[in-house]
Amino acid sequence: MGLNISTKADYSPDSHMHDIDNFLAGRREGHKRARALLDFARRDEDELGFRKNDIITVICEKDEHCWVGEVNGLRGWFPAKFVEVVDERGKNYTVYGDEAVSPEITEYIRGRLANSFRQIMDHGIMESVLYPSTAYHPWLFIEDIAYDLVEKNFNLVCSRLTLCNTFKLDQDGKLLTPEELLFRSVQLINDSHNSTNAHPDIKLRSLLVLGVNEQCLHLWFELFCSSERQEAIRSKYYHPWAFIRTPAWRQIKCELRLLSQFSFNLNVDFEIEGVEKKKNKTNTSMMPSTKKKVMSTVVASELKPNGERPLKKGCYGYAYQTPPF
Repeated sequence: MGLNISTKADYSPDSHMHDIDNFLAGRREGHKRARALLDFARRDEDELGFRKNDIITVICEKDEHCWVGEVNGLRGWFPAKFVEVVDERGKNYTVYGDEAVSPEITEYIRGRLANSFRQIMDHGIMESVLYPSTAYHPWLFIEDIAYDLVEKNFNLVCSRLTLCNTFKLDQDGKLLTPEELLFRSVQLINDSHNSTNAHPDIKLRSLLVLGVNEQCLHLWFELFCSSERQEAIRSKYYHPWAFIRTPAWRQIKCELRLLSQFSFNLNVDFEIEGVEKKKNKTNTSMMPSTKKKVMSTVVASELKPNGERPLKKGCYGYAYQTPPF
């Protein structure tokens, strides 16, 4: 079945009204899907045979070792360790968004999209109070927003997140909100990336990957810009004329919403895999060619400061362009 994909953003005020409902409703539909890691020959009638990279619809996973699934109209059980989950309920899997099958998508997301997104987050950002000649990094702003959003119900949120069976569903079958997902994502990235002394740039790109994987990047961007209780945080990090604090954020959110039509399966730890842990011996292994290509794209597009002066009058269209991906 073909997907009805729109490449034209809906900028109408009404387009924002149902974003949350659409996001949560999508998580209640469909089945989980997995990609075969190797060939599995069918020997018994109740087994499910498949070939490497086949996409299997997971019907039942009550037994942690043997799941029941369906592929090409056939249903049966198979070893769970022979597959890798590629999407959750409510997603339409496509090989073009799966970097294990189409590695070039990594460059588009961590390279082109990440560079454009970083320019948006850097626009109008203030200089650090402790280091006046150095601008704040957007990751600090995102951390403050994420933790402040759940601070009121911090203990409850942490308990729910600890009980998660999947990234979005807890043991009671309740869905995590975009706020809780943002908090969990920031926490997850800090836990995994701090052990490698990862730069905030890498953390920001990894968060972007989680956002497109979970189809909620546009909802997170709205949290950065519109949540009333966090206005003090925005005024701490950004000038009044920054994209984050002007109506321009609505246009940007509408364009980011287009990404939620697609299903991505990207490795969050792509940039820190193979990096030596603290106090470990030097790792002499070579960086994979795919990773080299992506990193060269990121470095070649080194960002220039966007917080030095406000936009010229009437130049929204000039200052912000649709990310070239």
